[in-house]
Order: sequence, then C-alpha cells, then structure tokens
Amino acid sequence: MENKRRKPIRLIDLNLDCLLRIFDFCSEQDCLNLCRAHRFLRNVIEQNIFYMKTLDVLMCGHRDSPRISKRTYNSLSYATRLSISRNWLQGRYREYDYYHHAQMFPTKLILERNFLYVTHMDYLRVYGRANNEPLQRRYQREISTSVRGDISSFTKKQDTIFVGRITGNCYIWEDGFAYDQQLHSAKEYLHCVDFEDDLYVTSTNVCAKLWYRTNELGMVYLEELAELPQEFKVIKLSEGGERLFGGLYTDSGRQALREYDVESGKESVLNSNSLSIYDLLIKDEHILFTGNFDTTCHLYDRRSNRDEAIFEDPFDSSFYCIEYDGLYALLCGTKYHSRVNLYDIRMPNKYQQLYFPRRTKRAKNQSSPVYSLACDNRYLFVATDHNLRVFDFKENYAERRDYSNVFSDKRRIAML
Repeated sequence: MENKRRKPIRLIDLNLDCLLRIFDFCSEQDCLNLCRAHRFLRNVIEQNIFYMKTLDVLMCGHRDSPRISKRTYNSLSYATRLSISRNWLQGRYREYDYYHHAQMFPTKLILERNFLYVTHMDYLRVYGRANNEPLQRRYQREISTSVRGDISSFTKKQDTIFVGRITGNCYIWEDGFAYDQQLHSAKEYLHCVDFEDDLYVTSTNVCAKLWYRTNELGMVYLEELAELPQEFKVIKLSEGGERLFGGLYTDSGRQALREYDVESGKESVLNSNSLSIYDLLIKDEHILFTGNFDTTCHLYDRRSNRDEAIFEDPFDSSFYCIEYDGLYALLCGTKYHSRVNLYDIRMPNKYQQLYFPRRTKRAKNQSSPVYSLACDNRYLFVATDHNLRVFDFKENYAERRDYSNVFSDKRRIAML
C-alpha cells in the first residue's frame, strides 16, 4: 500500500490548554508577534494572557470597569493597555499645545468620551474629540449668557450643566437654554458649585449655601435651603445628595475637612490633618481624596475617621487639583511649573512619575500652576495659565522623560 503523509499539526489546531501551556514559555514580545501572525492566536492571547496582566495596571486597568474607561474615546485592546500603562510609568508621551490665550486665566476642565468642556473668562466652550489627535482645534459650541463675569467653577451631570461666576451669578444650562440667577452678593467671590438631582450647592469666600431646584411656569428657580457660615474652597455632594463634603480655605486647628448631613443639618469635623484644602474627590461612600495647601494629598476613610494614606510632593509644592482613575492611580496638579504627579494609592510613600510640560516661547510665565486635570486611559489634559497641554501616552516611539528616580539619581551623582 502507498504510504500517505500525515498532515502537519498547526499551532492553531491545538486546544486551548495546550496553547496556554506553550505560551507559558513565550516572552511578552513573542506573544505580541504571535498576535500579529493570526487572528485566532491574537484572540487567545488577548483573552487569556494580556487580560490578566492588565486588570490592575495604573491608568489602564479594567477591573470593575473604572470611571476612566467610560471617557476613553476609542476602545483599547489589552495589549495596547499594557503598552500605554508602561508609557505612563516611564514618562513616554507626545505633547500637544492647544488654545493659547495671552491673558492668564485659571481654566477648568470636564472630560467626556466625545467632548471636552473648557472654561475661559466668561464663556464655556465644548470641543469634540478626534481620531487623529486628542481634540478638534475649533469648538463645536459656546455656552454663555448675557450676564458677564469670569467663570470660577462648573459641573456637569447627565445633560445638565451648573455654572458659577466669581460675581455670585450662576446659571443652569440644559436643552439649549440657560437659566440665570444671582445667588450671592457681587461682593463675594464664588469658589465652587455642585449639584445632585434637585439639590444644588454654592460656596463663596463668605459662606456656603444649599439650594433646592423648582420649576415655575417653565422657568427654573433655586430656593435657599440652608447656609453654612464658613469659607469652603471646595465642596461636593455625595451620590444621592444625603451628605455634603467640604474643604475649608483655612482652619487654624488643621481640621479643614468637614461633613454636613443634608437632612438633619448636622455638621461634623472630620479627623484629617489639613490646614487648607484646594480640591476634593469622592471615591465611594467611605473614601475621600483631598488635595491640600500643605504639599500633601490625603486618602481619608470615614469608617476609621482618619487619614489612611498621605501622598507627599517631592518638591514641597501645594496641590491645586487632583484626579482619580477609579482604580489605583491618583494624579495631582501642583502649584509650580505645570507639573503633574502620578501616585499609586497602594504605595503612598513614593510617587510613580512626574510630568513636566515643555517650555514654550509664547508663554510668558513658565511656572504656571495646574488649575485643572482631566484624563482618560490614553490622554492627560493639563490646564495652565496660558493654554491647554495634552499628553498622548500611546506614542511608543516618543521621547522618554523619566523622573521616577530623580532623587536616587541625585544621590548616585553625589556619591561619585
């Protein structure tokens, strides 16, 4: 009988268990090469190898669908997530410069999947996201009213935007209409605003006030509910509006973090060692992040009533704003040189990376604070005095600017 040649067994013909056993002996680069070789191998490696490796990576982790992923413009493969996360940690990114303005202004930002909201002077502009670069150069919409005054704070939830001007005038924008109302005296300086459902809150250099939203004859009106006679630099309502958390502009007893029960009207002094709080984020019903004047960021736990972790700035600079990825990464914008620090909340004693925007010839002041931060998995948006800087961490061949061991390098040089 004529012998028949056996058909060779291909790699893609093996079952999953055999493939995973083989991949155990492959390096990460080998796995990336196999992903390019065949679609079937790419799917197996993505779902069984890179999926596990990227569950908890900084800025690109996907465990429990963190908030940062909901505002990422394009979906990312697990292999891409791993690469981008390493670029965040190694300081490898391409930098973009947007919306330069000659007059200095503390711009505020809110980032969504398809839009970026940017304030300047008395207007709020909406810019669309783009495929070939972080943002579109021309704005799609400008949101403003006939009343003039610099915008100091705004927040957006669902399709409603609440905007506060430094003159105490605020407006609610929804369905293409703006409803203006003078909520504070023009002599007061409005610091911040927030809202949750029909409950609104404003804070000035004199007091903070709670408001209840009503609709009369098709017009929106805010009625005053309560007044807190302190100067809160930042104030936030919890989800559902049951509690109000605020950070005082200054407290001589170094207990600037406060909690206010909306229903009972009881105010509590929280045991956080803070002289002055510039920014506050609510992680969940128990955990708060505060960016402080005294060069630290605190992780406060309501269950233990104390600071469970403290993140220090290596150059003793105040933290003007903070951002959280929803998992383990914490970003802090500092007072000088437009610098942003990256921290891992699992490792409070060391920063992971520092990001410095490049110096530009147009900017007169090269030591701008970071007034506002926004980010998704791929981009970091930094608002400075004169422009908006955007860092793209998907650029694998971009210049590496690694400041993660700056103090170790100084010690090594000194020893030589």
